Amino acid sequence: MRVIGIEDDDVHLEGGHTLKSIVLADMLERRQEVAPHVVTIGPKLEQDASMLGKENVFRAWALERIGDYALARAALHVRSLVEEKLGDAISSFGPGTGTGKLFGINQQGVLFQILDPFKNIGVSLMPSYLMVPRKSISGVFAATTREYVACQYCPRKCEYRRRQFSGEYVPIKCEQNP
Repeated sequence: MRVIGIEDDDVHLEGGHTLKSIVLADMLERRQEVAPHVVTIGPKLEQDASMLGKENVFRAWALERIGDYALARAALHVRSLVEEKLGDAISSFGPGTGTGKLFGINQQGVLFQILDPFKNIGVSLMPSYLMVPRKSISGVFAATTREYVACQYCPRKCEYRRRQFSGEYVPIKCEQNP
């Protein structure tokens, strides 16, 4: 899918869809190809963990962690497929990641309009923007001149942190045009 235009924080995509995001508008270019995605491991693990939780909380917790790992591996696989097509310098933009200010969680609604993941892989979106099954992620992969990692701009403590907090996001285009 291609970016057909960028105005302020609006990134207009082929098919008439628009994603509103400070960071996407800043880091993407017109005519650039992007890869919206929804990845899931499905509902089975979630159901099993719920049943197991009635008998053994530790085993249910361990199964949940295995599910987290499986989802991360599935997302890495999808990312590698995108890298083969778009190039090695891929950034991942996830709605609601970090503090949510740069790419709001409500933008999942647009991704779900584009991809129709319920029909294609059985993932639905609740009014609160929670995905069901829970072991699902969504976002946009895109080639960028510098890698974007939401963790850099999120002050919260997190066991999944991929980069050290570096402060508020400063748009690249603003740096180039003071």
